[in-house]
Amino acid sequence: MKIALIDVPYRNRESINKDVNGGYGTITSVGNSPFARLIEYMKKSNVKLPLISFGYLAAIFSKKGFDVYFKTNENLAPDTNIVIIYGSMVGSKSEIEFAKKLKKRYPDCSIGFIGPFPSSKPELFIEHCDFIINGEPEQVALNATEKWKPEGIIKSKFVEDLDSLPFPKWDIFPHSKFSYFPVIKEKPFSVIQSSRGCSFSCGYYCPYVAAQGNKLRHRSISSVIEEIKYLKRKFNVKGFLFRDPLFSSNIKRAGDIAQAIIDNNLNVKWACETRLDLLNKSLIDLFYAAGLRSINVGIESQDEEVLRKSQRKSIKKVHQEEIISYCDKKGIKISAFYMLGLESDTKKSIMKTINYAKKLNTHVAQFTITTPIPGTPFYEDFKDKVTTNDFEKYSNYNLVFEHSNLSEKELMKLKEKAFVSYYFRPRYMFSFFKRMFF
Repeated sequence: MKIALIDVPYRNRESINKDVNGGYGTITSVGNSPFARLIEYMKKSNVKLPLISFGYLAAIFSKKGFDVYFKTNENLAPDTNIVIIYGSMVGSKSEIEFAKKLKKRYPDCSIGFIGPFPSSKPELFIEHCDFIINGEPEQVALNATEKWKPEGIIKSKFVEDLDSLPFPKWDIFPHSKFSYFPVIKEKPFSVIQSSRGCSFSCGYYCPYVAAQGNKLRHRSISSVIEEIKYLKRKFNVKGFLFRDPLFSSNIKRAGDIAQAIIDNNLNVKWACETRLDLLNKSLIDLFYAAGLRSINVGIESQDEEVLRKSQRKSIKKVHQEEIISYCDKKGIKISAFYMLGLESDTKKSIMKTINYAKKLNTHVAQFTITTPIPGTPFYEDFKDKVTTNDFEKYSNYNLVFEHSNLSEKELMKLKEKAFVSYYFRPRYMFSFFKRMFF
């Protein structure tokens, strides 16, 4: 059995990252000014995250004795039996066109898609391929045999025992290019996933819940530590990102992982994503001692009423500011994520959010536009208000529904203003160089 894993390349100038946003992907589109283009270029040049599901599939298939390889073009190896294309939302049109070309060129190959977007919108893909794995693809891969010939829409369950999965096989991918700069400077760099799922109420919007469910599934701490050791031994990895939707959802477990990193003298730098209300100073001290150097957190909006009306759980500003300041003083970089265009947002509330972001002055600030993602309750509730069915525009940087208070032009202008006015400030530039070099 010979299997090709294909990531269809994106040809435009913006930065595409298919593994984020719950696996639906994003395309960072800041604006058209020279400063906006510079921000886009910096992200495209420095942030390169692999498709973690491909890493797991490669490991599973290899363990079964299958010949598995990775491609980004149409030239398949001779005698390839199965082609698996990662289907993103933001690159869906080019991925479908790619599949159509492959079907003509290799009619005997079984060609299919994986990913949360083909799972939630199979009708867009199924006419142009032989199969779609609907759900987490690893479960189907674990059951594959030499005679496997996938057809139609294949329902796949969540992998309940994450320890049953082998460590991702990164050696068939361009692992030397994996990067998360300027958040993690150390290279070689890689990714680790210690848990899946998220139980917080923001699942109304959140694509991670749509893709991974609202039940938390944890790997054992020993499995996580062994993978770090494997990455250090195999690839000399010095930095990594935990790809958990909410790393400290279980505060004790997160602390135990950090303590195990210390106890095993692993000497790595790492980043994670979590909520500020799941952090305290003693946990941060432990994380830092274990090598934590960056945290991704959601601020979303400065306006608590806007958050409440959008079914988001707000975090007290006193706690936000205290934790961010404490992290900054310790040398932990914060990447703060903001959502512009929440349902009750106005120009005034968005300007308050932009100004609040400047007050916090975090190492990275990401300003995205509220987007109804297929598979989420938000999308189902806003179906009648969406203004386009071109899902490549659902990149988190475009307005794709009728907003009560803002036009598309107004929101695009506010988005560019947020990025440019944030990054091109003397205070930010001073802080950036201080964090990076001192």
